[in-house]
Amino acid sequence: METKERPRLTSAAKVLVAVLGVYILSDLLLTPVGGIETRPVAEVTTLGLATLALLIVGLALVVVAIVLIFRRSRSAPTLAIVGLILYFPAFAADQTGHFSSLHPPTGIVYVEIFQALVALIGLTLAILVFREARGVTPTR
Repeated sequence: METKERPRLTSAAKVLVAVLGVYILSDLLLTPVGGIETRPVAEVTTLGLATLALLIVGLALVVVAIVLIFRRSRSAPTLAIVGLILYFPAFAADQTGHFSSLHPPTGIVYVEIFQALVALIGLTLAILVFREARGVTPTR
């Protein structure tokens, strides 16, 4: 019986998986489970709840993207891109004071900024993996 060997993950795909893992961990730090978030849920605004829903959908897409990267699916980078973009509405709402009627704790602000940087790095890598999967080479 002949077995087909799957192609190896590219370096960019491996780094993307690591970055997405850091993204998930920092996302968990933003929840009350992480211990940094001290604002009561009752103080979250309607806009805050809407952006929180987007954040959760984005987190789910990032988890699915990791699974699909290991399955060598061409749709994995697209899901990662969409999932990472969905972080920014919650980030913007919290930084502008529209997420909750209370100011965010200092720790949350730092984690949000860190996560925004991680999301930007992840977006860059996901675009690179997207281009690699489609055989697009950068022009010079």
